[in-house]
Amino acid sequence: MLTSLLLKYPNATVQKHYPSELNSVKIWFTEENQDEFLGIPASDITQEEIELLRCLFIELTNEIRLLNESPLSNEWFEFLYKEGQVPSHTENEYRVIQFTMHNQAELNLMKEAFKHLLPLHTVLVLRNENKGLIVEEKNDLNLDEEQLRSISHVIESDFFVSLSFFIGQFQPVNRDFLKSFQYESEMFSFSDTNHRSNYIQSVVTTLPSFMLEHLPIEWKEQIFSKTTQVFTEDTELIHTVRAFLENQSNISQTAKKLFMHRNSVQYRIEKFIEKTTIDIKTFQGALLTYLAVLEFESDNLPKK
Repeated sequence: MLTSLLLKYPNATVQKHYPSELNSVKIWFTEENQDEFLGIPASDITQEEIELLRCLFIELTNEIRLLNESPLSNEWFEFLYKEGQVPSHTENEYRVIQFTMHNQAELNLMKEAFKHLLPLHTVLVLRNENKGLIVEEKNDLNLDEEQLRSISHVIESDFFVSLSFFIGQFQPVNRDFLKSFQYESEMFSFSDTNHRSNYIQSVVTTLPSFMLEHLPIEWKEQIFSKTTQVFTEDTELIHTVRAFLENQSNISQTAKKLFMHRNSVQYRIEKFIEKTTIDIKTFQGALLTYLAVLEFESDNLPKK
């Protein structure tokens, strides 16, 4: 879409990487996914046009340096978002934990809170007033989901701001690190939009739904037609099946989770197998059924 503006501003520049310099000579805009950047000469655009483009696109400014005061934070921002140099002292493996703050808060106080809550081996990098990264070096004391929940609870109680996290994967810091970060960013954007009820996501938890989202509709209709019919006819069955899968296909654990008698759970699972001819007790059958559950819930159940 940015490229089409060249008809209006023929002297503008379109490029695939973050501008190497932001100054008063050009006004730069990008879109949410930041895979294309448009620089319009300041002499070619009016203030009214700038205001209009701000409503449609993201204007790039030097505010990032105000958000990230520390040199290391800026190094990571330059590396991840501007294709800058690899940050210094990164011989070990690192991962990126992305987060979104779903309400506004006083930024300086928020940064101070993160500073006290995060361990020393992490670097806080803010992208804007609502989005940021926790860059974490691999060691024996890495953040886990429980610690992230604790951080989220403190932030929410102090600032009335809800957080969602996406935990990336550890890997060496090189140019391939950038590619993985871009893939993880796309998955986080997907999960943050579709699964905000579960505010800690990862590649493992998001990938099945992400794959389904990109599967052709006609494929999904064909593959999941039978399970959709079964779940539609017996809506309670989907809760039993999902609980069975989430409890490692253990009948007793599922019964305890659902406050049901073990025989009732066994009956429902056998009923599902009989109606769909999918043996949910095998790994392959469980995998197919899990995808079928996700697909049915995304189409039929209210978003949480």
